[in-house]
Amino acid sequence: MLKIIEVHTSEHARGEYVVLQNQGLGSLNLRGWALCSDAYMQCDLKRMVKELYVFQPEISIRPYARVVLFTGGEEEEGWQETTDGHPAYCVWWGREERVWSAVGQVYLLHPASSRKVVPVLPVLP
Repeated sequence: MLKIIEVHTSEHARGEYVVLQNQGLGSLNLRGWALCSDAYMQCDLKRMVKELYVFQPEISIRPYARVVLFTGGEEEEGWQETTDGHPAYCVWWGREERVWSAVGQVYLLHPASSRKVVPVLPVLP
């Protein structure tokens, strides 16, 4: 179970980040998880496109491992050792303006299914 454990706000995008942690007993795949603002819950499409981040990589996150999404910067994503000696999977959004510091709430969305939908084609005689 992935949970938000910290939202670090800042005056600048490079200093802003969100920390997630897998608090479940098994590993989980990061692909498809998303962070969004209250714009998602309010169906505010103009804000939502600016305040929604969807994780793309097929990365396995072990129990109690962390994921850090930095708003600013454009470094190579991957596992890095943190100041407390524990590894965290780090991702950079590359935004120039801050996002989480200016919103009311931050939500973590979980993909309910990873099934691909295949259209059923009619059988021709």
